[in-house]
Amino acid sequence: MCRRLLQGTRPSGDRHDPDRPPDRPTTGGVMHARRLALLAGTAALLGLAGACSPVVTFAPVDEVELRPPEQTSVIHDAEGRVLAELHGEINREVVELEAMPGELRDAVLAIEDARFEDHVGVDVRGLGRAVLRNATHGEVVEGGSTITQQLAKNTVTGGEPTLERKIEEASVALRLEAQLGKAAILERYLNEVYFGHGAYGVQATARRYFSRDVEELGLAESALLAGVLQSPSTHDPLADPEAAKARRDLVLEQMARHGFITEEEAQAARTRDLDLQPQDEADEWAAPYFVDHVLRELQHDERFGALGATPTERAEAIFRGGLEIETTLDPRWQASAEEAVEATLPEPDDPRAGVVAIDPQTGEVRALVGGRDWHAEDDDSSRFNLATQAARQPASAFKPIVLAAALEHGWTLDDQLEAPAEEEFEPVPGEPEPWTVSNFEDRDHGIVSLREATTNSVNVAFAHLAQELGAARIAETARDLGVQRDLAETRAIALGSAEVSVLEMASVQATLASGGIRREPTVVREITGPDGETVYQRGAIDGERVLDETTAWQVTDALTEVVSRGTGERAHLERPTAGKTGTSQRRADAWFTGFTPDLAAAVWIGFPDGTRAMVPPTTRTRVQGGTWPAELFARFGLGALGDLPASEFAVPEERLVHREVDVTRGCLPTRFTSPEDVEERAFLEGEQPTEPCEDAETATTGDVPDVAGVPEEEAVTRLRDEGFAVEVEPLFDASRPPGVAIEQQPAPGDDVDLPDGWEAVVRVSSADRTRVTVPDVLSASLDEAEARLRDEGFAVDVVQQCPDGGETCTGARHRPGAVWDVTPGHGRELPIHDRVEVFAYPEP
Repeated sequence: MCRRLLQGTRPSGDRHDPDRPPDRPTTGGVMHARRLALLAGTAALLGLAGACSPVVTFAPVDEVELRPPEQTSVIHDAEGRVLAELHGEINREVVELEAMPGELRDAVLAIEDARFEDHVGVDVRGLGRAVLRNATHGEVVEGGSTITQQLAKNTVTGGEPTLERKIEEASVALRLEAQLGKAAILERYLNEVYFGHGAYGVQATARRYFSRDVEELGLAESALLAGVLQSPSTHDPLADPEAAKARRDLVLEQMARHGFITEEEAQAARTRDLDLQPQDEADEWAAPYFVDHVLRELQHDERFGALGATPTERAEAIFRGGLEIETTLDPRWQASAEEAVEATLPEPDDPRAGVVAIDPQTGEVRALVGGRDWHAEDDDSSRFNLATQAARQPASAFKPIVLAAALEHGWTLDDQLEAPAEEEFEPVPGEPEPWTVSNFEDRDHGIVSLREATTNSVNVAFAHLAQELGAARIAETARDLGVQRDLAETRAIALGSAEVSVLEMASVQATLASGGIRREPTVVREITGPDGETVYQRGAIDGERVLDETTAWQVTDALTEVVSRGTGERAHLERPTAGKTGTSQRRADAWFTGFTPDLAAAVWIGFPDGTRAMVPPTTRTRVQGGTWPAELFARFGLGALGDLPASEFAVPEERLVHREVDVTRGCLPTRFTSPEDVEERAFLEGEQPTEPCEDAETATTGDVPDVAGVPEEEAVTRLRDEGFAVEVEPLFDASRPPGVAIEQQPAPGDDVDLPDGWEAVVRVSSADRTRVTVPDVLSASLDEAEARLRDEGFAVDVVQQCPDGGETCTGARHRPGAVWDVTPGHGRELPIHDRVEVFAYPEP
């Protein structure tokens, strides 16, 4: 009979709400009946516990099924720093009993259950005392519950403090004692119990109140935590420090009374301040957009099937399973990315940025920024990850993919393409309408090489490539390089019409940077469970070759010129750098995508709604890929790579030959070629130029006057009189007065063979500088802006038009005659005498 009674009814498993108040006391006959029930039932329970304790100790009983404790998972960066703690409603981290200070265990026992080591799960003495008080008050005012009974309530029975529940609770407690033993019960209890402020268990609580691990707590801190247990809201150290201190001192008194510490030790601890160092209770993640992407990967990528078969099961493991998740985030790279975004877009009304950076040798995502402020409560789009969830038109930043496809299918960088200002292409199967393409600012480039078309982002030239290659080949190359989504296979794909994510574009850069080897972007290195076993380990990082090594090198070689002398000059990282700018047709998206041998990144700038053009007055300046995105890339790259020695791009030497060429025309230089136009280039064997730039038949004989030491104006006149076109360049020479010719090309002489119309270069001594900085003239009057720019040594071109290109300007910032944009932008360092384009509102 004892065994049957002790086993009791099967626990209901209801979970107890610690914040729910007890039922109101009843009155009259009902109250009297309840008093009698409490007395009789509890007395019966006392007799049952006393009579049956030998049975509990020695007889086999059914095992109690304890629900597994919910535990907090932790996401770490690559250096072990905590990025985020993940939990559901319960914040808990389980630790072993041996990791808890002895003072903490003793403090809890002294104040909660001093006879813990002596009873069998139900304390007859304590329960008897509670019976008398409960009978007097007509309700349960003192539980008399042991730690084992509290564990039973928290993990099995739950529910209200009624007589029926107390009987069930006592039954479970007796069985737990037989099943687990004292040490296991105390360990489980100290990991389960609630301490307030969302913290369950001693480890989470130690961090919440002291920002330390539990093993670092001393006597005074341990007594404080033990004192909180009875009523976390009444003895809250943060809300009511005095009440918490008084309760702590009571715990110390009880510890001395029961012999856990001496009276001297208790007195010394009472003199201590609370020494609280509360940890922020808000779940504010470091690198929140990266953490957001990690969580999406863990839940939706089948590589993490060890966490569960479905996204729901994997989410359960992530938020309740006590996982340690090691990620790929590099704290230096991440800090550099965040600082670069803040420095480039400091104003509240500025557009947003998405940044993803990948280590091309491993495929690891080392930095990710997906918006301005993840935690902003007044921004509905703050938690939309612009780096991974958004898909936007990459515009010309897509052209390296087209270039790779062309080179893979037999084109060379020196092949010539027509590039008029605008061209209409005939319909093709699947595209029944003609396709009209125009170059940026309607510029006529004439005939250009594929290399020059890439350097200067010539749309019409790339449209010819699309016409020749077909959209399907371009889309296939995009997938090979790292674009995962399906792309619309129309010719406009060559100009970046298909929408992609920042992460996908960063993956493409990483493939090119690694010489044509694609490695899937990865954000998780390892996952371990609460018992330390490995749940997931990243596999090999060898990758897959998707692009011929030589093709990858040629694409890289062309893209280095985009940065050294093309549209991406502002992105240079003072080391070998390749990249491409992109600006969508409506100026809603601006990109810079680029890489070095050690870093690959994509930068997108735009507004979250994707509809607003980034031109004044909406933005502070006209935004295009070569402005803010390129500047942001440079700020990030310089900070992320820091003092890391510069690496050179790997060159497949066995298939290349090196030749000096005239880079302006792609032919072999002659003695008439300006030295500045001559560079050594690498070519695939058989594709190097073999013809000189000019045949002997086209040369004429003439005199080249010596203009050294002659004032600039006179030098130019003499050379023009001999039939030369003249280019003047500044050159600082401290030994010469300003404005005097000090060098010339070609060199002076009589009867020199010259190509017809050859350009002579005269270098004129400058006062003190060869490069000057564009001043900030935004909002200045047109006359004032021109004067300031000319004073700095710039040539000035003026364009009077509205920001949207229309004839009638609108908006609060509109002021006739005022400057609304300058290209290149203010702060840019340029050679003296370079041209600056000034845009101003039309004057009536």
